[in-house]
Amino acid sequence: MARGRYFAVVWPAADATAASRIEVIAAQIAQDASWRCAHRGAGLRVWVDAAVGLPVTPFPEGGGAVVGPTWPMPGATASQHPRDAGPRDVAMAYTEARWGRYVAFLSDRAGGTTSVLRDPSGLLEALSWRTRDGDQVVSSDPFGLPGGLRPPWPSLNWDRIATYVGLLSAATTAPLFDGLTAIGPGELYDLASGAAELIWRPSVFTATSVDRADDVAAELVRRVDACTAALVEPHAKVLMALSGGLDSSIVAASLVAVGAGPKVACWLNRAGDRRDGDETAYARAVTDRLGMPLTAVAKPLTPLEPGDLAEIGQFLWPAINAVDPARDRDEVARLRSNGATGLISGDGGDAVFLQAPHAAIWDDLYGREGLRALFSPVLADVARRSRQSVWGVLAQAHALRRGRAPPTMAPSRFATRWVREAARMTRHRWVADAYEAGVPAGKRLQIQAIANCQVFRGESRRAREADLIFPLLAQPVVELCLRIPSPVLAGAAYDRAFARSAFADRLPPEVRDRRGKGNLAGYFSRLVAVSLPTLRPYLIEGCLAEARVLDRDRLNAALDPAQLLHGTRGNELLILCAMESWVRHWQTRMPDTRDAARRV
Repeated sequence: MARGRYFAVVWPAADATAASRIEVIAAQIAQDASWRCAHRGAGLRVWVDAAVGLPVTPFPEGGGAVVGPTWPMPGATASQHPRDAGPRDVAMAYTEARWGRYVAFLSDRAGGTTSVLRDPSGLLEALSWRTRDGDQVVSSDPFGLPGGLRPPWPSLNWDRIATYVGLLSAATTAPLFDGLTAIGPGELYDLASGAAELIWRPSVFTATSVDRADDVAAELVRRVDACTAALVEPHAKVLMALSGGLDSSIVAASLVAVGAGPKVACWLNRAGDRRDGDETAYARAVTDRLGMPLTAVAKPLTPLEPGDLAEIGQFLWPAINAVDPARDRDEVARLRSNGATGLISGDGGDAVFLQAPHAAIWDDLYGREGLRALFSPVLADVARRSRQSVWGVLAQAHALRRGRAPPTMAPSRFATRWVREAARMTRHRWVADAYEAGVPAGKRLQIQAIANCQVFRGESRRAREADLIFPLLAQPVVELCLRIPSPVLAGAAYDRAFARSAFADRLPPEVRDRRGKGNLAGYFSRLVAVSLPTLRPYLIEGCLAEARVLDRDRLNAALDPAQLLHGTRGNELLILCAMESWVRHWQTRMPDTRDAARRV
């Protein structure tokens, strides 16, 4: 895994027997050249992948360690970690002072490691379990460790698998295995009790809104630039995935603005096979303005074969980012041929800049201004963008206030009824916290979209080859955009108006003034259509259908060539293939959980 593997072993600092046992284990691991011991502390050892070498930074005075790169938060003072501070205080101070891709091991007042903090981005996995000897292990790769340190009794939890299939955006934290525990993004996990507290809460930032648009716009540009520069700095060469859309154009311009343009070995644009998915002209306008060459590549309709699917089933999570194998393999080849170790994109911009039109945006304005909001142009603009009447927007806003609005992210239509009903009861922890905190509907919509971006951390061939870099999902950018009221971010007649205005002087007119957005839904439907000899039996006769997670009748109807020709469900069907591949791989390696087994 190119983003870096690590594992840590934790035991009571005063337990001499455990310490002796760990020394024996450490001596055995020292014979394995793939691991390097990066930290030794009281009751704590940390190993990292010797080939990738994640940085490990000790806290002052032996108070724990941080695995992974971090940078100062904008405007923050240096974080202090006095020995008399408890893990919670240290964790709160650290998330306010530093950002990055990290997992932090924190000590209590007695000096023993007691807690683990996972950074809000969630880009570094953190899973915990106990060995047969009772030692605590925390790792990003539980099944790639030396044998005695792996989870001793893993099993497949089919209730979680069903929820993951039913509503992916709500189920990206809890592992699909039993026998190990996931530490969620922004959570502080107590190793002794197993309790997890949400230390970094998106709802907190929505409560301290900012309204001076000019000042905030300038700060947004500064933060995007600072995060882009920091994330690219460790790499000698990177590839830039330039779709031609607003978000990737902003990141591309930021690369040049911070002087990192020479690091980009390839400015890569992928065009769909039809006009609606071809944004090459916009991407070329960006590179022409930046004075950089564009590499434009057509997305081929290469039929998927059984081997393509079997290859992606072995990852820790279903490899939903790897279901376009032609794209995945081509990017791996380009990374290798260019000697690049990073792949940077504008992923996440739709969420942080609040792209989706929704009545909730006007409802937020109503909550701030009362009846005056009826006379604001925001009402008509939201109606126009959401393709409904003003009365339709008002009706939706009324339903939102009475708690009767339909969910913005509905369960999969291909799931069976019991799966859909279970998924409707499930919320990502950030979203549940937003409801409990009384966050306005428009900002809840944004938090839900940001939570959904956790899927970008998913496995793929390119993720194992290089670091995937998402500047727009960096903590400083996310926090600032959470503070911007939703009518300011997205209340204009065109999408992501605030971001367009903030970066206007860096963008070519073709991108800055564009009102549409490229759409690859048709491409993915056609990819499924040319792959039907493989995909139809793979899904309809697969494990998920047999376990009554997927509805065979609905799958059969969707996998009809005539439906695919005009449909927009191709990407969802490909994601289901990744989930099916994952189940087929892991069911041969561990049993089902007894009280969460498959339904047959």
